[in-house]
Amino acid sequence: MCDQVRLRCDDTVAPASLLAHLRRAPVSVTTAVAAVVLVVTARVAHAEPDFPHHPPIALLATGAVVVAVVLAERSLGPLRTVVIGTGAPALAVLVTLLAVTVGQAAGEAHAEAAAGEPLFAPSIVATALFGAVSAALPVQRRRRVRAVLWTVVLTLVLFAGHGSDLARALATLFGTVAGAVVVHRASSPATTTTGATPAAPRNPRTLVVGALVALGAGTLVTLVVPAPDGVLSPFADAMSDRATFVVGLLLLGSAWLVQRGRRAGILLAAGVLVTLTAVVSDVFLIEPLSDGAVQWHGLSLDAVEWQVTLLGAWLVPAVLLLAVVLLRDRLVRGRFRAAAACGDDYLGMVRRGDAGSLGHMGTWQGNATWTDPEGRGAVAYRVRADVALTVSDPACATGDRVAVLAAFTAFCERNGWVPAFTSVHEPVRALLVAEGWTALPVGVECLLDLDTFDLRGKKRQDLRTATNRADREGVRDEWTTLDALDPDRRAQVEAVCSRWAADRRLPEMGFTLGGLRELDDPEVRLMLAVTADGRVDAVTSWLPVHEHGALVGYTLDVMRRADDGMPGVMEFLIARTALRAREAGLRTISLSGTPLAVHDDAGPLVARGSRLLARVLEPVYGFRSLQRFKEKFGARHEPLWLLVPSALQVPRVGRALAGAYVPGLRPKHLWALRQAHVSAAAERAGTDARS
Repeated sequence: MCDQVRLRCDDTVAPASLLAHLRRAPVSVTTAVAAVVLVVTARVAHAEPDFPHHPPIALLATGAVVVAVVLAERSLGPLRTVVIGTGAPALAVLVTLLAVTVGQAAGEAHAEAAAGEPLFAPSIVATALFGAVSAALPVQRRRRVRAVLWTVVLTLVLFAGHGSDLARALATLFGTVAGAVVVHRASSPATTTTGATPAAPRNPRTLVVGALVALGAGTLVTLVVPAPDGVLSPFADAMSDRATFVVGLLLLGSAWLVQRGRRAGILLAAGVLVTLTAVVSDVFLIEPLSDGAVQWHGLSLDAVEWQVTLLGAWLVPAVLLLAVVLLRDRLVRGRFRAAAACGDDYLGMVRRGDAGSLGHMGTWQGNATWTDPEGRGAVAYRVRADVALTVSDPACATGDRVAVLAAFTAFCERNGWVPAFTSVHEPVRALLVAEGWTALPVGVECLLDLDTFDLRGKKRQDLRTATNRADREGVRDEWTTLDALDPDRRAQVEAVCSRWAADRRLPEMGFTLGGLRELDDPEVRLMLAVTADGRVDAVTSWLPVHEHGALVGYTLDVMRRADDGMPGVMEFLIARTALRAREAGLRTISLSGTPLAVHDDAGPLVARGSRLLARVLEPVYGFRSLQRFKEKFGARHEPLWLLVPSALQVPRVGRALAGAYVPGLRPKHLWALRQAHVSAAAERAGTDARS
């Protein structure tokens, strides 16, 4: 009986769910159902001239239509989606039909070849809607989408040359214009709450890579499209199919290398383009002249058109070759050189601007400093695997943040680096996400508001216990700098830090995690726990936090404890630092970020991955234990973000981050990590057995 009731409920819920989706997205649901019915019943057999020979292309085009409709309905609404999705393709087909008719009457060869061919294809609807949707995207994402869209569309027009290819290009143009009108957004950069985003200058690498991709892909298109008739289709006539395939792959490979700033890509592209130019010249000019096949018959339309086509087939690779040769120095990626010491310019901008609580980390050795040409700010960064990893927020005024971010991004693109803004705070994340960047949570920063911090209450019991114990045992706090210590005290500090690092099974982490070397800075304060007999029991270091020229707080960096140090000594030192800072009139202190800590804004997949990685590294680095330790202080949490231009670049940036944090990682360290897990599991098993 229960099974019957359950079946009836399921039968009721399914139609209700379908109706709910139909109400929310009627155009998308209708299009998806129609696409399934069309594919199953007719397999889109005559959608385009080449579809009978390539059914997978028909399925791909139909799927693109469904995706485009879904995106358009979300961005533009159902009515606008229907109007643009039907109006733009219809207008494009009519204009193409008119052009073919006029050209055929005038005896134009391409028009005569296109006469009688189907002018409509499902992909025409898809490109029109993609063009319309691009108008509603953030600036950076809009540029990428339009670059890819127009590269595909124009490649098909120039190499395939069918009537449907021209209709597709016109539909893309009409859809893009309609989308810009509908959403009231032109192609100029968007305006944010902090002002207009400056237009980034065109990067020659992007243009050259786009041309190489178009030429390589177009060469391959001539192999799969029946009867190619584009103005650049003579490439296929000048070479065998095998040679055409090889040339296409080599051009795409050179585009990939040039995009990464490799000199090998420039050499490969130049070699292929020289060969291609020579082959086209030989087949269509030198051989006909040698055989006496070139004769003057007057300037008929067919003769002029054929000569223009041959000139274009030769001129395109020749011009691209010239561009590659002339721009070779700008196409090669820049060489990263870390600064021996932090410059006064960056340090001054950190003090005058608002670089956040982690801004002083940019002064550490191993970083380089980029300074805005107009003097609006600076960014500390280091390059790993052609990825420019920044250190915290840019050092600039709040009002200049947008311009500095855009200028640094353009600087990275000119050098062939992928920009990745690491450990930035919410204001920077909001600005970059609005421009289409991908944001990933990488940790949580714990901040103490000094106006409300005290040691009272049940939650501060551990802090009071540590403070009282220090008073009983004669442990005192000492607020100083490394330069101010006498040689004996300095040697003790170095011994505590070195002993802690030597006990790690994996190399000590760096990048935004400081060590002994980072203590040797007059700006960095030390809070030491000193016993009654003058022995250093524990060491903490504090980085200054400036905002608009004033010192507003400190950020915790190094925490090192002697092997026989007093239990609770770290709680004692941090609590004393907070009380000292409050007495000095400071506003806040940061307990720094905890890597891989999960916060509420993290998605379920990212949160699961962070927990897994934190669990793997826990026996060595203790990230989860560190987060539990910081919870004792009642700090408020602020997420730290990693911003990358595109989600496709996340794996590459992840590898660069791993190399920056643990540059000395070797296979033996991974084996040591495995042994640590085995030891921890055995210890837990022994504890369970005893209990």
